[in-house]
Amino acid sequence: MPMKITLLVLMLFISPSIVIVGHADSSTNGRTTTVSIDLLDNLVWSNQTAHVQVTISTAQVSQNLRVVWTLSDESHPQLLSGVSIFQTQGTSTLLSIELKKFYAGGQFHTLDLKVSDSQNQTLANAQLRFVIFQQVKVSQVGDLYVFGDSLNDAGNAYNSILSVPDVPPYWQGRFSNGPIWVDEFSSALGLTTSIGSGMSQGDNRAFGGSQTGQGYSYVLLPNVGTQINNYLGNVQSTIPANAAIALWAGGNDFLYGTGNPNVITTNMVSHVRTLALAGGQTFLIPNLPPLEMTPEGTSRSQSQQNQLAQDVITYNALLANEMNNLSTSLGITIHLIDAWTIFNEIVANKEAFGLTNVQDPACTSSGSILPLPICNSGDPVASNADEYLFFDKAHPTTTMHSFIAAYALGTIGTNDTDGDGIIDNVDACSWTAEKTPADSTGCSWEQRDEDGDGVANGVDDCLQTSPNEPVDGAGCAAYQRDTDGDGLTDDIDPCPDDHGEHDHDGDGCSDGIDQDDDGDGIGDEADNCPLGMIGIHDSDLDKDGCHDHEDDDIDGDQFSNTDEESAGTDPLVPDSDGDGAMDGSDAFPLNPDEWNDTDGDGYGDNGDTFPHDSHEWNDMDGDGYGDNSDAFPDNRSEWLNSDDDVYGDNLDSCPFETGLSIYPEGCPDQDGDGFADMNDHFPYEPTQWRDTDGDGRGDNYWFEVDNDTGLRPTQSGDAFPFEGTQWSDVDGDGYGDNLGFPTTDMFPEDPTEWFDSDGDGYGDNSDAFPNERTQWSDADGDGWGDNYRDPTWSVHRGPERIGEFVRDAVKPDLYPLEPTQWKDSDGDGFGDNSEFINYMYDRCPLEYGTATDTLGQGCPDRDGDGTADSEDMCPTDATFINESCPSSDVGLGADIEGQSGRVTSSGLVITIAVLSLLSIILILLVAPSSPDDGKKEDESTWQEMYPEESWSSLEHQGQRSTEPLLDESML
Repeated sequence: MPMKITLLVLMLFISPSIVIVGHADSSTNGRTTTVSIDLLDNLVWSNQTAHVQVTISTAQVSQNLRVVWTLSDESHPQLLSGVSIFQTQGTSTLLSIELKKFYAGGQFHTLDLKVSDSQNQTLANAQLRFVIFQQVKVSQVGDLYVFGDSLNDAGNAYNSILSVPDVPPYWQGRFSNGPIWVDEFSSALGLTTSIGSGMSQGDNRAFGGSQTGQGYSYVLLPNVGTQINNYLGNVQSTIPANAAIALWAGGNDFLYGTGNPNVITTNMVSHVRTLALAGGQTFLIPNLPPLEMTPEGTSRSQSQQNQLAQDVITYNALLANEMNNLSTSLGITIHLIDAWTIFNEIVANKEAFGLTNVQDPACTSSGSILPLPICNSGDPVASNADEYLFFDKAHPTTTMHSFIAAYALGTIGTNDTDGDGIIDNVDACSWTAEKTPADSTGCSWEQRDEDGDGVANGVDDCLQTSPNEPVDGAGCAAYQRDTDGDGLTDDIDPCPDDHGEHDHDGDGCSDGIDQDDDGDGIGDEADNCPLGMIGIHDSDLDKDGCHDHEDDDIDGDQFSNTDEESAGTDPLVPDSDGDGAMDGSDAFPLNPDEWNDTDGDGYGDNGDTFPHDSHEWNDMDGDGYGDNSDAFPDNRSEWLNSDDDVYGDNLDSCPFETGLSIYPEGCPDQDGDGFADMNDHFPYEPTQWRDTDGDGRGDNYWFEVDNDTGLRPTQSGDAFPFEGTQWSDVDGDGYGDNLGFPTTDMFPEDPTEWFDSDGDGYGDNSDAFPNERTQWSDADGDGWGDNYRDPTWSVHRGPERIGEFVRDAVKPDLYPLEPTQWKDSDGDGFGDNSEFINYMYDRCPLEYGTATDTLGQGCPDRDGDGTADSEDMCPTDATFINESCPSSDVGLGADIEGQSGRVTSSGLVITIAVLSLLSIILILLVAPSSPDDGKKEDESTWQEMYPEESWSSLEHQGQRSTEPLLDESML
């Protein structure tokens, strides 16, 4: 069925906004008046209205201005004209001008406009040029099939393996910066087309870069012949009769191919014939524009341009002739779109089309792999690309495509200037209003004449005039008119021209001169009902001229009967409560104690505590603040609650912040612990609020004790609220667990230990030597450590395995379970210490000995009889102890007398002298060093008492030791 077409781009202007700045003069108090002229509608067909807005700025207020305008086209010097007189208001004044119903066949229109002031001084002159497309009606098209090159390609080349052109700068696979002409053309037809190639579906088969022949361009881009063959062979073999076919190609042949007009024409004829044989009936075939004028063409030599221009002209002529022949021979419809003429017309009238550049590309190309004049991603694009004719060196902008679509629709459509859906040659009513339904004759209801009186319905005030009755310009006959507007038609009105003549009481006097229009005996000036019931009233309680039946206030108390009924007062008694105030003026007509309500709050002044405040009337707590606004009406000390919490402003420490804190009152307390956030060190933790030592842990300390370990594995808060370096105490010993501080508990899970001064891993509380890292236990409590540095000492540790081997142990105790001994210099098993009487110490601490008698314990005993040699009269014979030896076994230092074997007195004296000397030497060796030597005292004493040689040359049971019990490094 036929359909109406509306294009997207319909009216274009040299400038949508023109600003003219005038000059300052006395009329504007030195200010400069600015005139701005704006064309608000740039999408207008011949049936639509164009709106022009004139804006006057900084003109003198209340200044009279005049706008004179004339609209013309290329054939009519004056299509429309007008004069508008208006007054300026404020700092800016707007004047709107509507242009409609002016199309007379011209395409290029000019609007001349002049703005002047009351002294006829010109403020602005402007001329706007624009183009109009005549509205058309196009028969219903079932589908649109598209074949050709980049001028028709809606994305096929982009979806191919070549993926051209780049997006951006190109738009959605088109070789332009927006929709192309076939997009807008199909949209205007109410169709949706999709791209496709090869065996895939899709109505648009055009490929950028293709030529008119068969095969492929650049190996991959199917030429037009291949496009058609692929579609008919792989998608569908027939074309519906109601479909239209758009075929545009040839530009690539001339620019990048052989460029033979005859060959190209032959190819196009072949394509149309193939599609027609497949069922195609309607074709749209644009010829070629002047290619020599494209940026690609102008980049070539002048001779090449001349040849290209001639070839295109030749091709267009051949194409027109052959298409005409095909149309006749095949019985098909071919709409030849004259792109060559369109192009030249737009270039010649670029201002009317809103173009500012018709020779340069909007996009500057950085080069292309293929010999295609296209841009690449990132190439610069002019910010006003829509004002360019060319987007790249060979392709139009989307603006230019819009013009092509408009021309194409005009080519295939039938004129319908007013756009009412009825073509002009059968339209009985021109200029049917936009969007107004029209009948089959092209007339709207407003344009028809239903009663046949010669006046259209839209302006006929009397739509049902009888036939043949003479009517006036409003379409009314005499019997339908009421000239004086008194409700009586002229044929029955005795005074049809007297607008003031009306006689209410029929007394012969018109009401205009009658002093008592209702004849009730009360003059109109005193009569509350001057046109009331006619005649003297038999019932008028308040004597106001209104019969009680028509009186809305029977008792005259200024309180209407209806209001009295609603209020419960007596409509026949002026003062229902008897308080001396008429019901109409009594604010409380049923309360004898109240009559005034000065502030209108519904509470009488007599009982209203605040008679001049309409928002208040009571004050229960007597604080001077009304209960309605008193946030605490029962609390005399509070009346405001600015932050709407539970604390009044007087007590509230934060009166403008909602809060429920207790310390202080009324401040925000996000964790609800009672402490205001501003004072709460932990505003989001309800169990904490103070951090005295500033270590980030709250003062409130809580823990759980593990019954198995006695420790506190779960803690919160600060175990040391006054110590900033500590907060955890897992063992509860009063010493913090945090590392790196002087008070750190070195044994965080041992409640009996906390410090380890010497760093030996044993706490000072249990470390017998807290300042000596090589010792920590002293089993016998003699002040000498159980750890030993000589591995051979392990034999002295007993089954208890007391002490440990420590290579550099200081003050090792050779006898860890004997508190009176700790050293054995000669290694004979008898301790050196002589100050303890409860132990038989070594009488010869520097000589290995096995004697066990008291006087010589630990001294040499060669005969092994237990008596030291020094005490043995016969040291080499165990059978003689206190007896003289035979002559052959004389003892040490004995003076042998002959054969008796007895020791002489002189020998005994020598022996005693020798022993005394040895005792003195021993005392000197073991004497303690000065107490001022500090920690090294014991070690120094140890080394003095046990010189190195005493450790390396001891005999044991007649055998010399090959390994010392101690060496100097062990001390």
